[in-house]
Amino acid sequence: MAHELEMVNGQANMVWADTPCWHGLGTQMDPKEGALAWMKAANLDWKVERRPMETTLPNGQRHVVQGKNNDDYGVLVRDHGTGKFAPEDVFGPIGPEWVPTQNHEVFEFMEKFCKAGKMKMETCGALKGGTELWALAKYNEFEFAKGDTAVGYILFHSAHIWGKSNQIRNTATRVVCNNTLTAALGEGKNNAFRMPHIRAFDAEVQQAAETAVVVAHGQNKRLQEKAQFLSKKKAKPEQVQEFIARVFQPKLIAERKATNDTTPIMDRFTPSSQNTWDAITFAPGAELQSAKGTWWGAYNGVTYHEDHMRFFHNDETNVIGSALIGAGARRKEQALEMALEYAEAA
Repeated sequence: MAHELEMVNGQANMVWADTPCWHGLGTQMDPKEGALAWMKAANLDWKVERRPMETTLPNGQRHVVQGKNNDDYGVLVRDHGTGKFAPEDVFGPIGPEWVPTQNHEVFEFMEKFCKAGKMKMETCGALKGGTELWALAKYNEFEFAKGDTAVGYILFHSAHIWGKSNQIRNTATRVVCNNTLTAALGEGKNNAFRMPHIRAFDAEVQQAAETAVVVAHGQNKRLQEKAQFLSKKKAKPEQVQEFIARVFQPKLIAERKATNDTTPIMDRFTPSSQNTWDAITFAPGAELQSAKGTWWGAYNGVTYHEDHMRFFHNDETNVIGSALIGAGARRKEQALEMALEYAEAA
């Protein structure tokens, strides 16, 4: 399934407060009900525990994680409180010092964080069979240009995967088209606050996380400045086509240079490139003065594709995870830097 939300008895493990996502799945909740109520509504009221590397399943089958013989290693298993688990509940190997974070700890932390930062829980859910949890909390609104507004969110991401940290990062959504601009912040390591699983959610982490709200406001200010700069720079069609190919087909650009190929680059567009080209003209918000014929519009063609169109041609299955924290987020970050390059040369 393209959205890659975890499903239980036909119900998506996702809840939302105001506006449902494009896939129409999940359960609506009142933010006032509290984080633990949200966790339960999203079918995330289960725990994870360390088991020996060799574990027996309820059907008698032995599950052995290959390649690890040290007794200090273990396997992480989802426990629904029944004492039984299925093969899909075996999340994978974990190291000797890795301390798993329980779902209730993540949600309790998010609730404290939201109260401290005067934010409202907007949506949360589970991806990849429950191994990854994510949530968005709304904290402000701001304007890129006249009639082109955005909502600022704090993104929480926690993974039941050895080697992955809990993360808190800033993201923004362009209201007119609901595009997420996570990667548009382009601040590298400063864009996310990471918490290794070997650390608990203590007061020190809480204080540091609250600082993220202040940092987020500064990042949004810089994003606003970049958006306004891009909206004032006109983009020629042939340059936009090259820009799209650089984002989605970098090998094609290299091939054309090596062979002195002068045929129209659109003749070799992949579905991703073609859909992005179409989105620049027809996506919601494309008609705004800030976007029409500008590098801001070209950049938002990429963000619209990554958030709303990629699942149509199914060349990347995890659309939500990709757009917020994965390959799609990185692609949007690269696209912003490329768009700024073209705009500066215009």
